[in-house]
Amino acid sequence: MQFVVYCMDTMRSSSPPDLEQFLDQLAHGAHPGDRLPTIRELMKRFGASQMLVQRAFQGLKDRGLIDSQVGRGTYFRGTGSARAPATAPAPVDSERTRAPAAGATPSTVKSVLLLRRSISIARGRVLVEGLQRRLAAEGHRVLELSYTDPDHALTVLKGLPRFDACVVQSTFKAIPIALLAALRDKCEVLAVDGAALVGADVEAVGTEWGEPLAAAIEQLVQQGHRRIAYATTAHPFLATQLGRRRFAHLQHTLPGLELTEITQDTLPHEDYTACLVQQLQSRADAAGALPFSALVAWGIEDGALFQRLLAQAGIAVPAPLSVVLLGRTDLANEHADFFDVVGCSVADQVEALHGAIAARWADAGRPYGVHLTPVVRRAGASVAALA
Repeated sequence: MQFVVYCMDTMRSSSPPDLEQFLDQLAHGAHPGDRLPTIRELMKRFGASQMLVQRAFQGLKDRGLIDSQVGRGTYFRGTGSARAPATAPAPVDSERTRAPAAGATPSTVKSVLLLRRSISIARGRVLVEGLQRRLAAEGHRVLELSYTDPDHALTVLKGLPRFDACVVQSTFKAIPIALLAALRDKCEVLAVDGAALVGADVEAVGTEWGEPLAAAIEQLVQQGHRRIAYATTAHPFLATQLGRRRFAHLQHTLPGLELTEITQDTLPHEDYTACLVQQLQSRADAAGALPFSALVAWGIEDGALFQRLLAQAGIAVPAPLSVVLLGRTDLANEHADFFDVVGCSVADQVEALHGAIAARWADAGRPYGVHLTPVVRRAGASVAALA
């Protein structure tokens, strides 16, 4: 397991400049009185000697960013360049009120933590990079961390300062309640990338896949298709479960259509695409003909791979099989400049997350909720009209 900062591959291979960059990011996002990670933690995380860590500490101290007192430990002075008074500031209260005090003027410069799962899903990486650029352009200080193990994330979070906001990605994995509680304690605003939470004091931004599914089926029906299959995961995520529920409703309410559901236990970052093609092959008759003329497929991460595997299986697109993907219209790795796509755009997700955080900063008392991205389409060459 690993905890990655920016482009570091492993902690033990990190060089002293990576350590200095990490500490510099923490210093510029810290509140006065926030404690530094321990020397032992940093030695283990960056594979650095005690002397190198102490030298990095001294560099921060020389720049007036940290201070230390016997019995109090080492703590950040905050983001100001002026030196703090000789007496150490009081420790930050982890239970302090989330809303600013009456009459207080919040700083226009905010600190934001972007916590991304280290997983081979392009959407997550592109979204975090877009959000980072948007926040940095406004002058905010952004720290991006990538994690693979929630338990390890909990350990590392203990050494981080407080943030004005945090965006966390789960990407097909459950976020433990303990991690949510730790993040909520570390930041004023907590936003989740994905429509995964309702009824909690977090902002959630995601896609409800029932609406894009209905739009894709409508598109295919307009092209004359009456036998349509829908492929998705069997994992019970909120967004995909809503899509499956919408499909079951359409099965009972659209006369004259033969709608078939295809589910599998794999996920997009696993062997999802190959397993889907194998399922399609298993449904073909002796002559290689499928029992449906169109397919709506959720979860295709690599459109070029999907197109290639279909061709190798002898399934030609768009005839005899038309295909519409449910995904992101602005990700080339998904549509491969070939597939019709109905879903959302990463750009809209970035805007929605940014808007939710900014609105919460402006009005801490506003209701929490789920923000659903607008449904958009991308025309491709994977749909053909039936006579």
